Amino acid sequence: MKIINSKFITSASKFSQLPRMNFPEIAFMGRSNVGKSSLINTLLQRKNLAQISKKPGKTRTINLFNVEYINSGKKRNNLVFADLPGYGYAKVSDKMQLNWKRLIENYLQKRENLCGIVIIIDIRHSADKKDIQAVKWIREFQKYFIIVATKSDKLSRAKANDKLNLLNKEFNFLGKEHLIGFSAKNFYGKDKIIKWLETTINNY
Repeated sequence: MKIINSKFITSASKFSQLPRMNFPEIAFMGRSNVGKSSLINTLLQRKNLAQISKKPGKTRTINLFNVEYINSGKKRNNLVFADLPGYGYAKVSDKMQLNWKRLIENYLQKRENLCGIVIIIDIRHSADKKDIQAVKWIREFQKYFIIVATKSDKLSRAKANDKLNLLNKEFNFLGKEHLIGFSAKNFYGKDKIIKWLETTINNY
């Protein structure tokens, strides 16, 4: 699978505002400021298509991107990336947090073309309660998913592997195929994520 082009489609603050799409859709979700935008931009080979901010909670809508790719059979196809609002650290009102929660819940439950979910965490930290809850919830809905542990370049390769093993235990032994280390700086893990994307789309 080779991504060759991408473009922004739309933003939606309500589920009803999302356009119906005929292409398989991959959602990206995680706590605020864990490198979600950097991961999306790296996969799309773009610098700032998904907006990067040092201020947690900047993404307050579901942002859709059309992604054109060539599959292993050399055929052009399309899929959609959905950048979901970050959760956790954002200093916003309780009302805003509740609105975000409802938006994400409606999306994950009702989005018909959703075929896979990428949960992003920071490899330097232990598994967060909200991340563990998100994994349990997604498994209940029987969605394909992976956990991508970003910022792997901040640790040595040996320490990164040790941390992945620890995170695997904290996430109740999901299996190594569900947990991938990643770095936006040296592209570590990018090929594994691309392979997961293609497998998930083919199973859709």
